Amino acid sequence: MNNSAFFLFIFTFIIIIIIIIFRLRKVKKGTKVSVKKTILFSAYFVAIASFLVYNSFLVSAIPVGYLISYFGVAVAATYGSYIYSKRSLSFWRVPPNNIDGDSSSSIYSKGGLVVYLLYASALTIPVAINFFFIGSEKFYFNNQTILENSSAAFIMPMLRTDTATTILAFAATDFLLMVSVGLVIGRNARVLRSYYQIKKRIL
Repeated sequence: MNNSAFFLFIFTFIIIIIIIIFRLRKVKKGTKVSVKKTILFSAYFVAIASFLVYNSFLVSAIPVGYLISYFGVAVAATYGSYIYSKRSLSFWRVPPNNIDGDSSSSIYSKGGLVVYLLYASALTIPVAINFFFIGSEKFYFNNQTILENSSAAFIMPMLRTDTATTILAFAATDFLLMVSVGLVIGRNARVLRSYYQIKKRIL
């Protein structure tokens, strides 16, 4: 096992844990609903996950037929998250602050802790899979290398693996990415729907 890769693995997990703790506090405390930020975050996350899945098909020999399974997993996760969020999310309205010149009321939401924990796990586990079984050598676009890391600590996985294990690791990572995408989309879709329903009642 490469010591540099191991320390990078630990450092990455520490950063992830800090981010998760920070987000958990916000989820429990509640945050102001912003339609623009919610849509942008969802689109950004879907784009990143799509690129990573696309890259895994170019780097490894994952059968193209897996795309159907990936899509099914994403749809199932989205539906489950959307249904669960209906019961777990709570919303409240804050009257306008005329002192600051804010003439419209704000809507806040909190809850959905289980969805967020599953989402965080679905993002954290692929990091471990990458470090142990895949490594991080290249990113591809249209079969042309666009990013390559020359450091062996980044290129080599922690464990020696054969081709079959690497393909399985890529597939597992992709499935978990699709789960996390579905959870985010489902929760955000429920937040936006509830937001507009509340706005409609106010008007």
